[in-house]
Amino acid sequence: MARIKTRLNLLIALGLIFANLFTWGRILLAASNPHVVDPIMDPEVRALLDYIRSGEHSGETWEVTLTELEAEQTITWYLNRWPQIPFAYPEIHITPDSISGEGDVIITGLHFHVSGEARITLEDGLPVVEILDLSLPLPGSMNDTIEQEIQRQLRRAELLPVRFTSAEWGDGVVVVRGIIR
Repeated sequence: MARIKTRLNLLIALGLIFANLFTWGRILLAASNPHVVDPIMDPEVRALLDYIRSGEHSGETWEVTLTELEAEQTITWYLNRWPQIPFAYPEIHITPDSISGEGDVIITGLHFHVSGEARITLEDGLPVVEILDLSLPLPGSMNDTIEQEIQRQLRRAELLPVRFTSAEWGDGVVVVRGIIR
């Protein structure tokens, strides 16, 4: 009887080890095939930011159109400029109903593949983000904490020198309009 119990414990332990290795293998495999785009700031975004920095504005309207690729390239440009942000290889998918994205979070040199989906609306000239899905390789309680931090960071939009008047979400493209404060 003790022999059967020892064998059963050994099989359970081996099963747990293989499940752990399988999970880590999936994480590492996902990180080993990154979605790579050139770090290019979108010209419309650059022009808007340059105009805002000039200080020669007073309530003008603006419009920026971004494709999925242009959004990925602009995000990559920012990530290259600020390497302390632990994220890499953004991939964006824009639909009329939501925007989804995925990439790698880098923690202590390890890459963890993450993804999420959100619906973005405007309220009082500011973006309001409803997170529809957030896939992180972490326990649920940590996911909740991270989602709360994302929402806290999004509230910082009040500090932006622009207000948004409309956002038209299409298949693979978004057109955003607003006013410079």
